[in-house]
Parts: sequence; C-alpha cells; structure tokens
Amino acid sequence: MSSPPSFYLLHGPDEFASAEFVATLKEKMGDPALASLSTTVFDGRTVMLPELRSVCDTLPFLTRRRLVVVEGWLTKLLSKGDSGDSEDENGEPPAPASVRELLAALIAYLPTLTETTALVFVEPRALPEKHPVLKAAAGQPWAMIKRFDLHTGPGLAQWIEKRAAARGGAFTREAAQALAEAEDDPRALNNEIAKLLTYVNFARPVTPADVEALTPMGGETPIWDMVDAIGMGDAPVATRELRKQLEREEPLKVLGMIVRQFRLILQARELLDAGQTADGVAQTLRLYPKPAKKICEQARLLTLPVLEQIYRRLLDCDTDIKTSRAEPAAALEALVVSLTA
Repeated sequence: MSSPPSFYLLHGPDEFASAEFVATLKEKMGDPALASLSTTVFDGRTVMLPELRSVCDTLPFLTRRRLVVVEGWLTKLLSKGDSGDSEDENGEPPAPASVRELLAALIAYLPTLTETTALVFVEPRALPEKHPVLKAAAGQPWAMIKRFDLHTGPGLAQWIEKRAAARGGAFTREAAQALAEAEDDPRALNNEIAKLLTYVNFARPVTPADVEALTPMGGETPIWDMVDAIGMGDAPVATRELRKQLEREEPLKVLGMIVRQFRLILQARELLDAGQTADGVAQTLRLYPKPAKKICEQARLLTLPVLEQIYRRLLDCDTDIKTSRAEPAAALEALVVSLTA
C-alpha cells in the first residue's frame, strides 16, 4: 500500500471545495480532540519558511500524522511577480531575487517532508502553469495537486443535482437550474440544498416552486423587477410587479421588502462612490454574490440624491400606513406611481 502524499497544493477560486478537502484530511486523523493537537494553520501573509519547517519537522502528538495548513502564501508571493522565469505567460516582469530564493528553498524542502506530516497549501486563486512550485510538485509521488474552479452555467446545476444525490435526495433539473440562477456561491448553495431537501423530507425531488418558496433569493426577483422599473421610470411595469407582491403578501410586509431593497441600494451606491467593487459591497453588506451584483446594477441606475429622496418617501409611506392615514395597498400604488413620475 503506497503512502499518502506529504504535500498537497489546493488552488483555485472554489474556497468551499478546498475547505471540504481539508476537512476530509482532518477526519482521517481520527478523534477530533486529538487531531486538533496535531493541526497547525498558518496565515500566508505572515508565515516564514523557518517557522513552517520547524512545525512540519515535529512529530505528531497522539495521531498518525501532523496536519499543517498554509493559507494563501503562494498567492501573496504572486502579487510580487513570482513567475520564476524571465517573463511569465502574461508578460509580467520576473520575480524579485528574494522571492525566487524563497521559492527555491521551499521547493528544495518539499521532497524531504516526512510521512508523518501532511503539508497543505490552500491558494484562493489558480496558480499559473509555469509557477515553480506547481512545476516541481507535478507528477511527484510525494505531492497531490488539485485545482478547484467555480462551477458556472449548466455545470453549476449539475453540481447541485450531484450534491443532492450525495445527501440521499434529488432535485428536478428545472429546480437545480432555478437555484443555480438564484445563487452561485458554493457554500451558500450547500446550505440551500440541505434546507430544501429537509423541506421535502427527502420524499420527493425538489421542484422550482420549492426553490421560489423557501430560498431567500426566490422571493427577491419580483422586488428586483419592480425596483428596475422604478429606476427606469416605467410606472405600468412597477405597478404590475407591486400588485403581484400584494397578491402574495400583506402590504406592510411588501413595504418592508421594498424599504430593505432601497436601503441596500442606497448603501451600495455610497460604497460604489467610495471606490468599492461589487465583491466589496457583498462583503460589507453581508449579501450573497448574485443579489449583491444585482443591487449594484440597480444602484448605478440612480444617483445618491435621488436614492435619498426615494428612501424618505418610503419612510413617509410607512408612517402613513401605520398611523392609518392611508389605506395600505392604495398608499403603495400611489407611492410607486410618484416614484416613476
């Protein structure tokens, strides 16, 4: 029986897949309480090679192997131009001498790792094919290289179906596609898959209606359509989408959804004006990537003064309804018409 690799290089943007792989390595160490005593995680922004070597060369305590995880070290060095050649595939300049020397020392050390150590490099972006560590580890019995790219399009829907099957449930193809269109973050999708399978009690396949009814993303589409129409000044479409919502929800709940959406758009507009990207907006506002992208698109349709004025009108409408100065549904329709005038 061959020995497992002593060096693992996990690279690519699918952080969830990398995390699952590392979790599998931890499970193989046995009792979690004992495994934690022989597990070390380094931040790649601060780790030094001598420190790393010291830990890797230490025998495990009460477990068969020691697990050492280094997060983002090679990615940090990439920012310094660590191609290792006179010019990389993107035509970038060569790495500084200090980086080349560090990589050379690391490459020389990797084959000397003992069987009692599993050193895992987790990189949040795909490394170029010419990367010296990638080239040195390729095809070696002591190394395993895995690239984790994000699934997109039909591939993402197929991934959802496979994840459901692995849990003992099923999605219809249309339901998998609906969920894939609503969310593209693997970690969030994993949670939604578990929730939906529990909802149907694993007794039948999840349907598109289940996705729309249960996921937080499913109910947002009509609100997005209405907000888009308001931004474009399209009163008929905005009113139609409002009436769809009122058929499903109480007026105050619909108003709450609208207020929340415009509050996020207002915040996104401020962040975008301050130089934030859509990813930065998602992180700051704690949103899923796809809704964050949509909110940023809507924020770009409206100026900050206009958004502030809209938000004030929404709060006035809320006050009018709660103090019975206006009939709720009529107040909402009047509000939408005024916002698209």
